[in-house]
Amino acid sequence: MVTRHLTSERLVLTIATVVVIGVLTVAIWSLAFASTGTADQPQISADVQQRYEAIDGVNSTQTTTISRNGTVASRTTYDAVLQPGTQKKRLAVVSSTVDRYDLRVSNGSALWLYDQRRASATRISLSRTESDQGERLQRLVANLNTSTAANATSEPQSVEPLPVVPRGEQRPTVAAGSMMVGYRGTESIDGRGAYVIHVAPKDDTAAYEQTIWVDTERFFPVKKRTAWTADGERTVVTTTHTNVTYDTGVSADVFTPDFPDNTTVTVPETPDQQTYESISALEADTEIRVPKPDIPAGYELTYATQTQGRIHSVGLRYANRTSLITVAKYDRPVVGENASEGVTIDGQPVQISYGLTTSVSWNCERYRYTIRGEGVAADRLVTVGQSIGCPSSG
Repeated sequence: MVTRHLTSERLVLTIATVVVIGVLTVAIWSLAFASTGTADQPQISADVQQRYEAIDGVNSTQTTTISRNGTVASRTTYDAVLQPGTQKKRLAVVSSTVDRYDLRVSNGSALWLYDQRRASATRISLSRTESDQGERLQRLVANLNTSTAANATSEPQSVEPLPVVPRGEQRPTVAAGSMMVGYRGTESIDGRGAYVIHVAPKDDTAAYEQTIWVDTERFFPVKKRTAWTADGERTVVTTTHTNVTYDTGVSADVFTPDFPDNTTVTVPETPDQQTYESISALEADTEIRVPKPDIPAGYELTYATQTQGRIHSVGLRYANRTSLITVAKYDRPVVGENASEGVTIDGQPVQISYGLTTSVSWNCERYRYTIRGEGVAADRLVTVGQSIGCPSSG
């Protein structure tokens, strides 16, 4: 099976703010206290992704505040209609301290940004990888469950945080495996009880931290606070939902753009990406030699991709319950990047980047290979890269 859609890294800066305010990166957590009867560590249901995606529509007043070094940079309030488990949303601005789009509408495959004053709208195609929030949450919760099961230890379980740092922002550097998840009891948000989940580095630094308040009855993230420090600047993004109504049975028409007839719609040029359910299907439809990595036991291929445009590339995506590995091959090597000392693959220098997502990259003739991991150590990614090597034909 082949699914065709559009994607582009060139749109990252355009939709940075939209990702901050619109994507539900943390969702239902079915929490119950452990058998000890204390609230120190919750027992979390295993069907997190399924239960989150079962919520049939959410209406709310959504307020997002962005602060830098303690000063509010922006505050925007929306009338929000959301469909958990999808990218479908409708955000209409009620008030804002900055000049923003008046309306954002997504039907799951495309996002429209509408500017009423200019009578214009921008249409942005969404990629499949942007809709995996339920799966990412499932992996995070699995790590917290592991810690609950091992109730004898006093330390929270090591995890990778959900990737909620706004695209286009300077991202903090956090080594893979350095994050911990912990339970912080319950609080009241807009009169509703919420469980509080916190993710932070093991060394208790303030480089990155994330707190999520989850409705105790419907397990929706009624509040989320993400904070990080980069280049001496502390950024805090807080999104709060009030006046929440669940299971609204939202009509598909709500997520269909309904701009005035005089609206000018622009569509930025984007490459064409195809998604495949198997490696063999990808191999049958591409001229690029598809990598054959030795992936650690327990991982399964979730899908493969091919992107054609200014850059021609193929990609493989593997996941287990707690981590993710992606393998990509591009027909454009990178020149002049500093190599990591003493690390090579088939004699080729390797660049290792540490962060919320760790990556291992190297050039091979006219191709560039990159392996990324969430919740995976860099040395394991290097081992996967060594299994690919540098084929003589690229």
